[in-house]
Amino acid sequence: MESLHQLGDILREQYQIVDLLGQGGMGTTYAATDILSQQKIAIKVLSLRQISDWKVMELFEREAKVLANLDHPAIPKYLDYFQIDTESDRRFYLVQQLIEGDSLAALVQKGWHATEAEVKQIAEQILEVLSYLHGLLPPVIHRDLKPQNIIRRPDGQVFLVDFGAVQDVWNTATRSGTFVGTYGYMPPEQFQGQTTCASDLYSLGATLAFLLTHRSPAELPQVRMKIDFRSQLQLSPQFANWLDRLLEPVLEDRCQTAQVALAALRKEGNVESSQRSPLSSIAPQNLLDAAIAKPRKPLDSRVVLEKSSDRLTIDIPPQLKSDTLWGAGFFGGLVYFALFTWILPWFSTGEWWLKILLGVVTSPLFLMAIVAPIMLLFSIFGKVHIAIDRNTFHIKKYFLGIKFTQSQGYVADITAITNKTQESSENGKATNCSIWEGTQEHRLDSELLDQKELDWLVAEISEFVRQQR
Repeated sequence: MESLHQLGDILREQYQIVDLLGQGGMGTTYAATDILSQQKIAIKVLSLRQISDWKVMELFEREAKVLANLDHPAIPKYLDYFQIDTESDRRFYLVQQLIEGDSLAALVQKGWHATEAEVKQIAEQILEVLSYLHGLLPPVIHRDLKPQNIIRRPDGQVFLVDFGAVQDVWNTATRSGTFVGTYGYMPPEQFQGQTTCASDLYSLGATLAFLLTHRSPAELPQVRMKIDFRSQLQLSPQFANWLDRLLEPVLEDRCQTAQVALAALRKEGNVESSQRSPLSSIAPQNLLDAAIAKPRKPLDSRVVLEKSSDRLTIDIPPQLKSDTLWGAGFFGGLVYFALFTWILPWFSTGEWWLKILLGVVTSPLFLMAIVAPIMLLFSIFGKVHIAIDRNTFHIKKYFLGIKFTQSQGYVADITAITNKTQESSENGKATNCSIWEGTQEHRLDSELLDQKELDWLVAEISEFVRQQR
């Protein structure tokens, strides 16, 4: 490609070219000096005569427009934008802050081997930038996050550059037939022209995998369309599990926001310090210590538990017990006797104000009349399926073979597994077995199980979760 400028050239009587930084399809980038302020700057130049696709011109103008509206210490500052016409050409110039350092791709090419700690530091800094970009209204999605577009200074600070591929926040109209990004670093949905904030997180995960393995993500082995970096190197289990979440090929299974990913990374980092994660410091009644004898499966239990090194499944079938039948029958009989012999006659004969008062007072009774038979029917025809792997857990509930509810979460976010017995107005005592993600509770429908089964399952789940971490 023909050089557009020589070293020493002065543009607009203000910017003097001092070095060539790079050349590519998106233009030529020079290091320069602002003669007026003596500031070191970078100038990106695009020549109309040299481009073969007008899309390049569109992306170049988009980068200038977006940079002019961004303000973050890890994003090069926009300084100027202008054009110069010659007899045979029109050239466009984007002036921005010069970041003195090397791209991550260049560092790896020079033989740099980042430690796990250094990779974590890079991930944390980029996630802070993405949190800023994705938090704008509307969000700015980079769409081309890769090692070539992250510059690292000698002091360890990193910068995110090249915003030509960002989703145009100023004009969100869809343009069919085109997509941007780099193969190996793009998530599957981006090939279809669909991008979300989680798409940038996948690209970050692929970039980190490149830093750790020194191989393009496209060259790494895959298992069920997912990049298998674990077979190429040794990482701490906590960080490997976190990176796995970024590299999920299915969008719904991936970490959804940079804030969530950053919080998980920082929490994972604390596992190696004196501040242990909530899961490792839970009291023995919640997560049984390995030193305590683990409860065994009761001989008469019909629960089916299957466990391997990376997967645990539990199937809880219908288990109608005599005490449940007598308790529900007796309680339900009292409720319906009261409704039909006392309350409903009052509704049909009493004054209007009395009907309103009676409705308010007896509304809990009406609710119990609905809930009691539902619980009884679920204990007869209900089933619960629990599946936990090294990344996620799912709790699915079925009635007559039809799934009617599902809850799910991430293993890395589990803070407690509880097995608590509480006083209940219905049958004296009730045991609630739950998986907790912070303040979010996922119940396992303990009414299908007795106390010994609950103790056994809590111990099995706790042990498996601890092994995955």
